[in-house]
Amino acid sequence: MLVTLVAVLCNGQLCLEKVVTNSEQSGITMVGCMVHAQIGIADWLAKGPYHEWRLQKYKCIAGQYVPKSDA
Repeated sequence: MLVTLVAVLCNGQLCLEKVVTNSEQSGITMVGCMVHAQIGIADWLAKGPYHEWRLQKYKCIAGQYVPKSDA
């Protein structure tokens, strides 16, 4: 089953959804996503262009996910 980890990031009043990873890229499972998502997102934020953004929330989605801002 495909699992997608999605982060909701905010910078001031601007918030957006970003796909952090999915099981095709990293082999995550739904349980692994729910247990280890915060660690993965912290690493992803530190290494990427969104390191100054604040994590508002995250979600583990079964299947492919297209962020609302990209729809």
